[in-house]
Amino acid sequence: MNRSRAAGGLITAVAVSGMLVALPATSSFAAAKNCPTALPTAQVVDGLKGTGYTVERGTQAEEFTAEVLGRVTDGIAPGVDMIMAEVDSPALERAGGVWAGMSGSPVYTSDGKLIGSVSYGLAASSKIAGITPAADLLALRGGTAGTPKVAVSSARAARIARTGEVSVKVAARGFERLPVPVTVTGAAQKNGGRFLSEITKASGATVHRSTARISARAKSTPGEIFAGSNYAAALSYGDVSAVGLGTTTYVCGTTAVAFGHPFNNVGKAEYSVHPATAVYVQADPNDGPFKVGNPGGVVGTVTHDGTIGLRSTLGTTPRHTYPITTSLKKGSKTFTGKTVGVYQPVAGDVAATHLMGAIIKANGAQSGGTASLTYTITGTRDGGKKFSLSRSETYADATDIGFAAADSLYGTLVPLVEQEYETVDITGITIRGTVTSTYKPYRVTKVETRKSGRWVALKGTQKVRSGAKLPLRATLSVYRDSSKKVTVPLTVAVPKKSKGWSGSLSVGDASSVLPGAKEPNSLTSLLAQLRSTPPNDTLVSRIDVSSSKGATRSSTTRVRLNSSVNGYQKVVSVKIS
Repeated sequence: MNRSRAAGGLITAVAVSGMLVALPATSSFAAAKNCPTALPTAQVVDGLKGTGYTVERGTQAEEFTAEVLGRVTDGIAPGVDMIMAEVDSPALERAGGVWAGMSGSPVYTSDGKLIGSVSYGLAASSKIAGITPAADLLALRGGTAGTPKVAVSSARAARIARTGEVSVKVAARGFERLPVPVTVTGAAQKNGGRFLSEITKASGATVHRSTARISARAKSTPGEIFAGSNYAAALSYGDVSAVGLGTTTYVCGTTAVAFGHPFNNVGKAEYSVHPATAVYVQADPNDGPFKVGNPGGVVGTVTHDGTIGLRSTLGTTPRHTYPITTSLKKGSKTFTGKTVGVYQPVAGDVAATHLMGAIIKANGAQSGGTASLTYTITGTRDGGKKFSLSRSETYADATDIGFAAADSLYGTLVPLVEQEYETVDITGITIRGTVTSTYKPYRVTKVETRKSGRWVALKGTQKVRSGAKLPLRATLSVYRDSSKKVTVPLTVAVPKKSKGWSGSLSVGDASSVLPGAKEPNSLTSLLAQLRSTPPNDTLVSRIDVSSSKGATRSSTTRVRLNSSVNGYQKVVSVKIS
């Protein structure tokens, strides 16, 4: 998918179920059939004419004409040809050609057999389309990676050029998969791209941001999905809605097939399915037209995302969703929010995007400030065993407090989602706390030790006794307010049985002083590591000593503060008598 051709599909939903509603028996839907019969690919020859169905505005599918220009053998995948066709309609004339979001639009013969779905395009604004064959769509054969571009021979390029739509040179560049308009609502314009990386990687697209707030209470029915209808597949919905917009190819019983090409091409999948109302198709002569739409409530579950398209079950809801809820207090006001995550691999991106947006909403701007948050992540591991991980942190950032807090949550979730030890399903993420737009972190201005009954600056080599205590204290000042000082006791024990050893004494913030964590070797050890990682509002004193034979010992004192500490580290030598 090309970023320049993405558009703003929105989504509002909670899970509902219902019975499949019969297709309306109107003349404009006469050829758009449930459970269609496929026209054999070998019978799709140059000059064959057909009628297709797609939505330009609203929810009503309208006709377009299609004339076959030939086939590209194995053009989509080994054993899967691509059908070339010239398509036309008043809507296509207005748009300037095949549009992003048209993927999956079914095309039929005059006697109602399905030729295939419009799923590929030749140029930015052209009415030359690539059609995925019906036989493959009905079988929904998958398992291959698909091809981003379908090559066109010189003879076929000349045949396309005779339509007058494009030149031989343009035709020779080949067909590309039609972009699926992919949008994420609730993503911050500044720094928000960091948390869209997995969504971008999964779909092969640069995701377009939309700023509209999306309700999580919309209701729809499965009958709103039919051949030629709008079809939205969502990775999440609610405040943060990550959704791709396309077209339904056919419905058979409770099975719906759409797009005619991959979305994320992951094979076995779980996304939520939503009908949508098309707002309009935006003409764009440079990058190609694209559809803008508003999806409704959940009406089904995508179960397969492969080379030939999406297969979904209508009337069901995704089983592995994870609600993300926030309750943030600023002054006397409390701001709440909710997103329902659907696709597990992007849980880190979705949760971080949600938290960042929630902090911006509470502060009324994407600014610097502070945040004191407690977040709890729940989930299941192998055998359905439940786990819970809670952390409390205080953050301060001079330019973007939302990003600072969200990046911390992202750094906790991604290792859980991507770890290689067990199958993990995130079942919920709750975030509670307070935020302000005031930036007041601490900085260490002085570190002292007590000698001969008085406090003196910590410097030079410290000579201490094995098993004794080394008295220490740090003086901290508030950012841009040196009159406000805090004294923090940091007395640290000297390791026992270390006479004659030597090493170092370090004082500073946790990330500067404490050693890096060891590589975990199980999910249990990873969870323990994530739970024990010191917060960024922690000041640390630490002694590390070793013997002449290489034995090592250490001792640590940690003190938590009521705000984060700017980076600081003081290191002196230690000799133990």
